[in-house]
Amino acid sequence: MSNAPVTLIIFRYDPGIDSAPRYEKYDVPWREGLLLLSALKYVRENLDETLAFRDYCCGCSWCASCIMMVDGKGIQTCSRPLKPGESLTVEPMRGFSLIKDLAVDFGVKWGNAP
Repeated sequence: MSNAPVTLIIFRYDPGIDSAPRYEKYDVPWREGLLLLSALKYVRENLDETLAFRDYCCGCSWCASCIMMVDGKGIQTCSRPLKPGESLTVEPMRGFSLIKDLAVDFGVKWGNAP
């Protein structure tokens, strides 16, 4: 089986600093059992410590705190296994106010912010 790295194309935007959103590409070493949330943690711990996302989650697809848009679909990243050589676009969950990068405020929906 191939051990080709997984490529994550990640939405990056800090509303307090950046003038416009951008996408950054990161290659993550693939290993058996690698989940998308673990790959995001790898990026933050080894490639870019500024990446923001909610890394608290129950780890069993129950709490939905790790939900993000992946290739245009809302999924729980703690239960999304990755395949060697796979390439995914990861964006913040739609419909919620953006805090930074992939982190959103689940308590405030767009249009309802004070």
